[in-house]
Amino acid sequence: MKPKLLLAPFLAALLALTGCGPRGSSGEKPQNGSAEAEEDEDLTPEEKAYLAAARPFLDAIARRDYAAAYALLSTHATARMSPNQFTHVQDEAAMKRQELEAIANAKPADFAKLMQRAEADFGTPLSVESAGVMTTDPAELAGKASAMETAFSIGNMPDSIPTSIRKASVRAQILTKLPPAELAKIAKDQGVTVEELQKDESFAPYCNLKVVLVEEAGALRVGYFEFTPPSMWD
Repeated sequence: MKPKLLLAPFLAALLALTGCGPRGSSGEKPQNGSAEAEEDEDLTPEEKAYLAAARPFLDAIARRDYAAAYALLSTHATARMSPNQFTHVQDEAAMKRQELEAIANAKPADFAKLMQRAEADFGTPLSVESAGVMTTDPAELAGKASAMETAFSIGNMPDSIPTSIRKASVRAQILTKLPPAELAKIAKDQGVTVEELQKDESFAPYCNLKVVLVEEAGALRVGYFEFTPPSMWD
């Protein structure tokens, strides 16, 4: 079954502006008394378990070990993979065209090729900057909440994935290295040189990675995932 294209152009633009902050931790081990440590302490045992279950997939993506990342996918995640999970397009027509390129029963090589498209769009993964639990609410995970909440929580997750096995939505920020052409474009737009841009401590390119965990054969696995652009609320 094809997924609903929830991220229509106006909604996709709004998501890029607003985002939604997850509850979780930074990529580095927090120090005692730090804001990250306090945030981790606020997590429930259930949320900590979900974050721990998602972390191996996030780490595999960050180190570009796509074979390892693929091995962590559930059968639901490999049953159908759309380029829309890996790239960000600006209009609904482009999304529909990419949906026609969806791969059934995706193999490791298919996943690796689609990750090349993600790298071309968002940059080469470097590390996990942060990760947190977006929601464990059954209504949101089932797509029965508002359109905005559904987009935040599960994006274009296919209806074919049973709602009864959806356990949590996790969102991570993945730091990336942009290709030279993209760096040059950003530097030009900001009126600085590439060297000046790279020396700017506030310049830290990243993308968001949304992961929906499902229970399969008694274990938590990645049931669905999407790469999305940065938002002002990250």
